[in-house]
Amino acid sequence: MTTEKTHIGQTRKRIGNFLKEIVTGDFLRNKHLIGQLDVIVWGVILAFIYMNNRMVCEQGFREIDRLRKELANEKYIAMITESQLLSTSRIGTIKELIEQHNLPLVEENKPSYQLIIKQEE
Repeated sequence: MTTEKTHIGQTRKRIGNFLKEIVTGDFLRNKHLIGQLDVIVWGVILAFIYMNNRMVCEQGFREIDRLRKELANEKYIAMITESQLLSTSRIGTIKELIEQHNLPLVEENKPSYQLIIKQEE
């Protein structure tokens, strides 16, 4: 029982010393930490590169989503415009418009002629 208490006491003492070293900055003087400083610097650089890459990718995805929505909207507008043009270009609609505006146009009953021009050599 006394060994458990001493073990818990030593653990608390180590944690307390570690926290004290962090607060006072003494852990920076640790030889092991100084030896691994180049690895730590590379890790920090890679972390910044990763974060920057992630932000650029997310911005690209947002731009792709915006363009997809804009494309869908433009397709919808084109479809509506095409259907309106098709409905106004029907023969019956054209005849109604001619009658409404009292235009002196008459539908031709003769078939159209095809002109053939012979080229002299």
